[in-house]
Amino acid sequence: MFFINFLLFAIFLIITFFLFFHLYSQGNTFVVSLLDFILNNAQLLLLSTYTDNYDLLQNINAENTISNYNTKNQTISINNKNNHHSDSKDYISIGAWTPLNNSLILQHLKGEEQKNAIHTLLNQGFHEYYFPMNNFEDTESIKTTEELLKSAEKTNLKIIIILLPPSEGDSNTNFDWKAWIKYFNYLKKRYTKSFEGFTIDDFNWKSTRNDTKFTLNIDFMEYSKLIKALKDKDKDVKFYPTVYFEGKRNDKVFNNYGNYIDGLIVASGCYYNVSSLQKKFTLFKEIFEKPIKYVIYPTITYNYSRQGYNPPTDRLIQATLSIASNSTADGLIIWQDINKSVIQEYLVNKDNKEYLANILKMKESQIKDEKITTANLKKLLNLPDTEQYVNCQKWSNRYDRHMINGKIYHNKKKKMTNGKKRYYK
Repeated sequence: MFFINFLLFAIFLIITFFLFFHLYSQGNTFVVSLLDFILNNAQLLLLSTYTDNYDLLQNINAENTISNYNTKNQTISINNKNNHHSDSKDYISIGAWTPLNNSLILQHLKGEEQKNAIHTLLNQGFHEYYFPMNNFEDTESIKTTEELLKSAEKTNLKIIIILLPPSEGDSNTNFDWKAWIKYFNYLKKRYTKSFEGFTIDDFNWKSTRNDTKFTLNIDFMEYSKLIKALKDKDKDVKFYPTVYFEGKRNDKVFNNYGNYIDGLIVASGCYYNVSSLQKKFTLFKEIFEKPIKYVIYPTITYNYSRQGYNPPTDRLIQATLSIASNSTADGLIIWQDINKSVIQEYLVNKDNKEYLANILKMKESQIKDEKITTANLKKLLNLPDTEQYVNCQKWSNRYDRHMINGKIYHNKKKKMTNGKKRYYK
């Protein structure tokens, strides 16, 4: 039956083609336009009758959306008779968090230079750009922010604004959450495509400064009535608080803010140790049931640099990328040094099976070394970064014990999972 139908369809196409070609040769302008349309879209017409050619469909989709790097987020369910789009489990968004490279710090660039930098990031494989904004009332800050959003509006780059907590802000930092939300609602209405939303950095981290009223940032959020302001947030304005696996008050993040967050940006305070990283991903994903974007540190942060630590090794970075890519992470955010060769190598090869197998080996080697405890300290003395291994191993082990015993959740927390009650301490 299929062969007969296909044969009849082919005969119909041939007859129609000769008829149109005859009229085309007579100079009929309508037929000229119509014939050109049919010829230019022949691949799509054929795919509508023979939908098993998945590779061809992907190629056409890529050609018709040259700069659309989000097309991986949707795949066509060919075997579904409704042919609807569904999210791909393999899609991982890649974000750039305030790059070190001045030529890629978008908010500081103007005109064509800014547009070129946006396309450079997109071509490298980035989908999101994160930059800090200190005060929505500052005229210059407003101007640079809107210029960036306007430039990105015609592309597929999503902009996420970073708000600073008391531990990082200064005397000019604005903590009027209600006004911030009003400003973000305005930006979303004006720049619907480019403006994604905002994050608050170090949301559940502590302040090491002496001039902050609260030791923990999250306690300040409660004091300053952030929740009340979030109630006025438009649903299209996304809120991704930046939290740490090892941070305090994770129970409060879940209970108080769970209804107002659209996902989590997660970092590890002990990023020199990856032995328990998979376990942490699993726990956070199970508790929050929200998308998780994980921060990758290709360069050293201030707190570690002042302790005399060396920068993260390439093997450590590759191990982290391997775990995060194969875990429940929905996105990766590269912190500052986005041009580092090990990061650029990942961006180019993140779909290459041979490369993924190689960084998997790097992960196994990294974890093997990390699991050497202080009992074997003498054997470690000749290895590079001995102190980093030992100190982070101690911290990670202590955190693991807290996770196992449920001590990071101070009270029992009820959740509904598939209709069943689940309790977390």
